[in-house]
Amino acid sequence: MNNKRLKMMFLVVVAVFMFACGITPSPAVIPVEQLGTAIVQTAAVLASQTALYAPPTEPGWNNTTTPIVLPTSTSTATDTATPFIVTVATRTPTITNTITSTGTRTPTKTPNQPCNIAAVVPAQNAQFGPGAFFDTVWTIINTGSVTWVVGNVDFVYQNGTKMHLNGDILDLPSTTAPNQTLALVVHMKAPTSLGTYSETWSLKEGNTTYCTISMVIDVK
Repeated sequence: MNNKRLKMMFLVVVAVFMFACGITPSPAVIPVEQLGTAIVQTAAVLASQTALYAPPTEPGWNNTTTPIVLPTSTSTATDTATPFIVTVATRTPTITNTITSTGTRTPTKTPNQPCNIAAVVPAQNAQFGPGAFFDTVWTIINTGSVTWVVGNVDFVYQNGTKMHLNGDILDLPSTTAPNQTLALVVHMKAPTSLGTYSETWSLKEGNTTYCTISMVIDVK
């Protein structure tokens, strides 16, 4: 039973080999006792045929078939989204205060702005003949902290017998700073009637009156 199976297997192998080589098989009868030797020979022939038809071996080539494994793309980096912040500067509007000039403001003096009378000529109760001409000179000192500015401060008649020959409002002869001395001169004429007469003057700035001074004469 075993010999028959071996014989059949051998015949099949030979038929396949001959068919692959284009050889038309011819019937062959192999004795049973030679079956083992025939199998060995057939295997040797198959090995030589395989070597004959195998791809040529070239130097430097590795003829061992190695399966190609495609790399698997594995993302190892952790995508950390960093927020991109755009800072827009807030522009603060600049407000410029516009000052509208309404004119030159004249400093206002307080009533009785301090001053001292250094001298008065003529002396108080000086005697003059009827209709005599004379000058009254007041020498005063600015004892305050405000400068008397020419053009802003006037020397003004206030009351009494009008003996002065000038107008009722006179300009200061010069600007007078604190602690400076100022001479105020008024041209006068004595009345024609006998008696005692006086005049009162003062400095005035705007509506403010200060440093009031007076003089007294006798007509004989």
